[in-house]
Amino acid sequence: MAKISPSVAKGCAILAAVAVGVPLLVVGVVGVKTWVPLKRAGKALEKLDQNLGHEAVYQPAPSGAIPAERMELFLELRTKLVTACEEYSGVRKGFDSVAELESKDPGDPKEVGDVAVGLGSAALSITPFLARFFELRNQALLAAGMGLEEYSYIYAIAYHDLLLAPKTLNEIFSDGRPLSPEASKQLRGCLARQLETTGLAGEVGAELKKMEDDPFRLVWQDGLPEAVHASVLPFRERLDGLFCSAAAGLEMERDSGRALRVALE
Repeated sequence: MAKISPSVAKGCAILAAVAVGVPLLVVGVVGVKTWVPLKRAGKALEKLDQNLGHEAVYQPAPSGAIPAERMELFLELRTKLVTACEEYSGVRKGFDSVAELESKDPGDPKEVGDVAVGLGSAALSITPFLARFFELRNQALLAAGMGLEEYSYIYAIAYHDLLLAPKTLNEIFSDGRPLSPEASKQLRGCLARQLETTGLAGEVGAELKKMEDDPFRLVWQDGLPEAVHASVLPFRERLDGLFCSAAAGLEMERDSGRALRVALE
């Protein structure tokens, strides 16, 4: 039996998945498994903003340090949200199988067919997963009474080095960058409000300018200020145990729009 080259195998797998899966994927995106959780996620975030009022707009402390009690609340939230990693690992297998096939010696048609089925299954599962992720996160924030801006600021600071690590940047939802322009804009707003009260105007102002010039820049990308680093250090071990590189590209997004675009590309 003739062997099939890895590149041809990958192409066949993708074409087969597209031919079979795309019509169903369109139905899945607008179907109950995606639409209903996304609606609940949106309502939870709206209610959270209403409950917090002006506090929904987050202003870091003048030094940028995170208070210990807010770190503890953040850790409680992470304990709930890290469970999404387990579900995503199953969804991700179909996408990984294509890369694995490409790296192997030429395979047979059956192996190509198996990859096509796995890829189609992953395509059908990814959008419902995203919907459930945002519902889980927003409901957890609502229950905890922590606004998305504060959560995003703490997340960016607490996982600063991990967000810049190659493993995280290579994940699908990270899209090769530590965060999206939408998330960066949200963090710039936090930094701008900090600038209004801090005595470190030169340092904070310089970082804000760098973020304005680079819409994908992570806050304090070149290194955390000493006071900020010191506020996170006592929690380092617990934080690292609750980090999920696979979902890092979703955590600071206000809604699923960017995530869905990345998933469907």
